[in-house]
Amino acid sequence: MRRNLYLYLALACFAGLLAIFVFDGYMGLYDTVHMVTGEQRITVGPDFWIQQGQPFGPRGPVPFEGSGADYFISADRGAGISFTYEIDNRRFSAFREEVDVSVWRSQQKLRDMISQPVAVPGFAKGEVKWAIDNREIVPADFPSEQTFQYTMVIRSGGVERRIVVSLNPIFRLEKPIIQ
Repeated sequence: MRRNLYLYLALACFAGLLAIFVFDGYMGLYDTVHMVTGEQRITVGPDFWIQQGQPFGPRGPVPFEGSGADYFISADRGAGISFTYEIDNRRFSAFREEVDVSVWRSQQKLRDMISQPVAVPGFAKGEVKWAIDNREIVPADFPSEQTFQYTMVIRSGGVERRIVVSLNPIFRLEKPIIQ
């Protein structure tokens, strides 16, 4: 027994280090945005926000700093977009915050979409759903031959997620291409 004491001690330390790495990599808050427009299904997972330097963090939200965390999508002007904001709470404590969603263009707020409290117990998932009709966002006098962009801003627990939506132009042909 005494000869193997150092072996057992080394194995216990190795198992402890391995448990710390697994535990640290799993724990935390993770958010995902799911979008459906036309035939496109787009998912922006936590990996995107982490790569952009905007993670929630293991102990809660990391405050938004800078403008490097925008995600860009394109959609048709006549189509709507449905959004699902999912919060995966991998902590022992509950996550209770207000989720605010608004539409912005040229640093001016066009409208508030939703403001809803979310309570996610430990090791569970919560979600907030909403939809937008692009025809309601584009002004009537905006030329249909130009691209129109707006930003969907999602705020939750001190974190800001921005989805830049680019609406495709509508081209009208004067003459048929094939005669």
